[in-house]
Amino acid sequence: MKKIIAYVSAFMLIVVGMLSLASCKGNAFYSEWHKAGAEIEKTNIFKETTIDEIESMKNDNKSFAVFFGSSADTQAVSDMTAMQYAAELKNYEGSIYFVTTTKLKKNSKMQEIKNQIGVDLSDLRTKIDCVLFEKGTIEFNTSNPNGKYDDELKKFDLSYTEESTSVNADIIAVLEYVIEFYPVKD
Repeated sequence: MKKIIAYVSAFMLIVVGMLSLASCKGNAFYSEWHKAGAEIEKTNIFKETTIDEIESMKNDNKSFAVFFGSSADTQAVSDMTAMQYAAELKNYEGSIYFVTTTKLKKNSKMQEIKNQIGVDLSDLRTKIDCVLFEKGTIEFNTSNPNGKYDDELKKFDLSYTEESTSVNADIIAVLEYVIEFYPVKD
């Protein structure tokens, strides 16, 4: 009988531990960005995702948008705050995919990641960048090093006029497009 109680206790401990780790994932995202200076709440629009999840959606020919940024970059922190603020002004209650690249940039697996999802993380700028996948193919990439970014951006409506003269205006325009056409469906 003591063995059964010990097994049940061990099982319950494992379950509680796993649930605790799962709930900490979102808190780790918030903590990292908040500590860096981003003005976001614990409940925010960002749904942290992984390179493996992006690869899976890409291989399933899904259409989706994903934002990339490093909490170590001051412009990315500013962009994060501006994106949250813009979403709140639009009363957007959904979420957007986000990959924090802080640790990935230091990782030696850059070529592997590029092969997995087709995005060269070493080309990401010091701000937040967005990649739109249309049926698994990259349709738009704000980190495009070929100078096509400004031309491609013209397809987005800069309706967020309050910030249209700020450094965050481009990412806000992309955000507005994403929340209209690529909302995350949980």
